[in-house]
Amino acid sequence: MNQTKEIKGTKILQKPPKGKLPALCLVFLWIALWNIIFQALHDVMPHEGLRVVNWAFFISVAVFFLQEELTYKERFWHTLCGGAVGLLLAAGVSLCAKALMGLGLSHFVAVCVPLVVIIGVLILTRPFIPMFFNDVGFVYLICSFIESDKIIANLPSHLLSLILGSIILNLGASAIITVYKKQRAKKKMK
Repeated sequence: MNQTKEIKGTKILQKPPKGKLPALCLVFLWIALWNIIFQALHDVMPHEGLRVVNWAFFISVAVFFLQEELTYKERFWHTLCGGAVGLLLAAGVSLCAKALMGLGLSHFVAVCVPLVVIIGVLILTRPFIPMFFNDVGFVYLICSFIESDKIIANLPSHLLSLILGSIILNLGASAIITVYKKQRAKKKMK
């Protein structure tokens, strides 16, 4: 039986490897549980000052699972370090832009010049320091510009959210998958 449906060389539908779907269901339940907890606490969390930011908390799990070529330990560190670098670089772009506007440059030029330099740094240093300069950093850099006028003010909250998301969601999901795989291996041994 063919496990894959193809249209002109592109895989559209394929059967997942045995045991992968139950593991993904457990991870889904973990993420859903934390989404419910986060939403329930949203009303009692402070909306000013140091707070947990929804996008910075939950995007860590998305980028964690996108890095399939890495081990879970490597994914954790690449997500945490890359995300922190992306947030810090976004703050750097903001500070540079303010300084350049102070010199009389237009807002467009003042943002584009440091942004292009920072994107170049992310891309060109990746082969040398992939734990810090990676796609996760790029995602956090770009997402930080959602509210570009508040990048500096929100930096501590975004860093806190990244750290908590990495620890709670990613370590939790890794532990769930590890325990599931061990249980599955034990069943096979019997």
